Amino acid sequence: MSRLLPSSSKIGPILNTALDYLYPPACHHCATSTSNGRYLCATCFDQAALIEAPFCQQCGEMYDGNISNTFLCPNCHSRQFSFDFARAALRNTNENHQLIIDLKYLKQFYLAGELARYCANTISTDSRFSRLPSPVLIPVPLHWRRSWQRGFNQAEEISRALSKLTSIPYKKCLKRTRHTQTQTKLDRKHRLHNLQGAFQIRSIPKHFRSAILIDDVFTTGSTAEACSSTLRKHAPQLENIVVLTALRG
Repeated sequence: MSRLLPSSSKIGPILNTALDYLYPPACHHCATSTSNGRYLCATCFDQAALIEAPFCQQCGEMYDGNISNTFLCPNCHSRQFSFDFARAALRNTNENHQLIIDLKYLKQFYLAGELARYCANTISTDSRFSRLPSPVLIPVPLHWRRSWQRGFNQAEEISRALSKLTSIPYKKCLKRTRHTQTQTKLDRKHRLHNLQGAFQIRSIPKHFRSAILIDDVFTTGSTAEACSSTLRKHAPQLENIVVLTALRG
């Protein structure tokens, strides 16, 4: 039985608990019974294709082959980024991509917790995260119109669950002020142009010194760049800005 309401809803947690009692949760992939609020069984969770070394130290794209040294991929060599580095938890396989689709468009809200677990594993295994001073999780915002149409923001759902798993606070520090066309069919150049001036700062408490931008998918990095650029300009107290997504597009 899938959860019907996002965790941000006031009545969502109560209804979800009642539904879990009446209809015990099962694995999203294989339908095996699960427990402790899990919606992927241990086998299916562990079999997911993860981003593992070797990968680009800037954009996180994974490469096959015997590469023992840290490296930048050809796409990142000649580019300047506003974020320090980007990491994704999952490779872009059909099964992993379906998790994003089911959360984002089919409103399978419970999958945010499972995607957050993959992100938490990435934080724990990539030592660069542990070196970030006073971090805060910042979900990439949706424009109010798209949020109203969709009913939730998947980046917020993942951020909220990830905060509980890692004890890193999360705060909605950015807002999207301009409604833009979907990025799906645009190349990187047009994506960046599409997002110009689309984000503004809400507020960032001075004690946060590192920002971890959270989103569902990293494809060309244009959304991450637009958000990071805004943070660089208007939050000078941030020493580090990094990106963490569930999936590498």
